[in-house]
Amino acid sequence: MKKHNQYETLFRKNKNTGRVIIDIALGDYMEFFNEWDNSAYKMRDIHSDLVRFLDLCSDYIPLRKKIEIVFSIETSKADKEREDSIRLSYSNYYNALKRLESRKVNRYIRMSMILLIISLVLLTSYGFFYEIQVETIGSLVLLESLLIGGWVFAWEAVHTLFIDIIEPVRRMREIQRFIEADITFVYPGSNNKETV
Repeated sequence: MKKHNQYETLFRKNKNTGRVIIDIALGDYMEFFNEWDNSAYKMRDIHSDLVRFLDLCSDYIPLRKKIEIVFSIETSKADKEREDSIRLSYSNYYNALKRLESRKVNRYIRMSMILLIISLVLLTSYGFFYEIQVETIGSLVLLESLLIGGWVFAWEAVHTLFIDIIEPVRRMREIQRFIEADITFVYPGSNNKETV
């Protein structure tokens, strides 16, 4: 919690939009991409160190704040085609991450529904067999097993639906903020500035 109070001292703010700015200095456009990925530019991954840096910065900035990513490129002039490649790669990367987290949330929801159904079956069976009132040791063990199993599955369903799901939902919100981020290119050696 303390680091969220420090973000104003660590990051600049865009006075026009109110967005928190994450500054990234690149020697050239190629530093944005993963050096081990030889696929076409449109499909290339973001450099893993850059992803870690963006995640670290995002941890410091409250989720309710919108962000702007400013790439400072040390080249003499802007290359619109390469800027578009970076924007496309960035968008593809974070949209793919969002799909993965969305699948994880859906998996948690499905799992909790299955656990809840199993719990209801066990507790209903307990209620049905409880009425028979057979007093053998085997029947008592079976009844207790149905009751305990029903409550264990019910607790696991609640835990999955309301506790385990918190982190992927928070991560989806964080990824959505990255998707909605403004991307700006600045060139310290010239007067060029590009914004999306």
